[in-house]
Amino acid sequence: MKKQLLKTYLIKFLKMMFNLNILFKISLFVWLIFIPMKTSFYQISYALMILLFLIYIFTNKKVTQFTKIIYEQKTILIAFSFVILSMTISNLLSPTSTYLSWKTEFYYVFRYLFIFLILLFFYKEKFFTKKNLIIVIFISLLLQGVDGIFQAIFHYDFIKGNEGDLQVGLTGATFSRNTFGMFMALGASLSIGFILFKKQFKLEKNDVFLLSIIFFIFIFNLMFSYSRASWLFFVVFTFILFLLNYKKITKYQLLFLIFFLSISVMIFISNQNLLMRFNSLLEGYSSCRFEIWSHTIDMIKQKLLFGNGLMTFSDIGKIGGKYYSGVHNSILEILFFLGLFGFIAYTNLIWKILKKIISNKSTIQIALFFAFLTITQFDQSIIKGIASLSSLTVFAFFIFTQEQKI
Repeated sequence: MKKQLLKTYLIKFLKMMFNLNILFKISLFVWLIFIPMKTSFYQISYALMILLFLIYIFTNKKVTQFTKIIYEQKTILIAFSFVILSMTISNLLSPTSTYLSWKTEFYYVFRYLFIFLILLFFYKEKFFTKKNLIIVIFISLLLQGVDGIFQAIFHYDFIKGNEGDLQVGLTGATFSRNTFGMFMALGASLSIGFILFKKQFKLEKNDVFLLSIIFFIFIFNLMFSYSRASWLFFVVFTFILFLLNYKKITKYQLLFLIFFLSISVMIFISNQNLLMRFNSLLEGYSSCRFEIWSHTIDMIKQKLLFGNGLMTFSDIGKIGGKYYSGVHNSILEILFFLGLFGFIAYTNLIWKILKKIISNKSTIQIALFFAFLTITQFDQSIIKGIASLSSLTVFAFFIFTQEQKI
């Protein structure tokens, strides 16, 4: 009897483990959790998502359904294809392009475009819902937020052991203050967006109360990441969101905003490090960015049409005897790597995305679009930034799903 029962449970367990639906959900969960951390779990999870997709469409004869999704998204895919074409031309023509240049282009297709299409496909197959995805996104962001508070108290994070404190800045389990700050800005932005649209999302009082607590966790970490670009992300998002919805704002939401601003001002005034970082933002202190941008413009002029090829800046971008890893400006980055041809291709792609967002009539998406656009002018590469590009992949999924609820 016991052997039979054990056998039954074992069979159920094996069926569950080899259930593609469950396996995909696990892979998606792991992928979202580890986007900020850029570890091997991230690599394994997105590779597994691709493998499960291939198994599913061929074993269930779903190739036709996938081609329909490609046809539905043909406008954005054609625009994306021109970006890939510009990368190929730049890599071919550049004498400084390397294996890493081609590897970056390959990842652009498989790590971001392919995952975007896979998300669209499995969403249509009802493997997950938007609500599922939003919950996991908040879990991922909150995990980093809690880790940041732990790091503030104990001077190291509990996931990867990164050192950090309120003096030098918090990183959580990410690899830099700026990346951590971006995710905390994203968490704070989404929280305030959900609070503002609580009726649309059918949130109860308890949900709003919980979101308010989560919001202040994100804000605390955002402040003490000392990432000025991430501060701008949140400010731009909040300003645009409130500007586009000023007629809908209730007195309670206005009081919440006033309370938040008052607390923020008090914290900044009482903390010397925060005040110093804020003053440096107002004074235009660029952390060598002006020098990098000036030198980058000079190099852009030398190969204006097709650029220098991907991932070549750290090799040829020597400034004052130092090599810098990135341009810290998405416009100059595109012009440097891909030239005018790539810049036109990227501009066309971004314009198509913005047109779709406007047609969706989603003020949260509009605010996020301009917040991401702002932060990439100072940090977060849109050529090689795994964390930022993966986040934009998820954002693109919400933009291009057929029915819109946010």
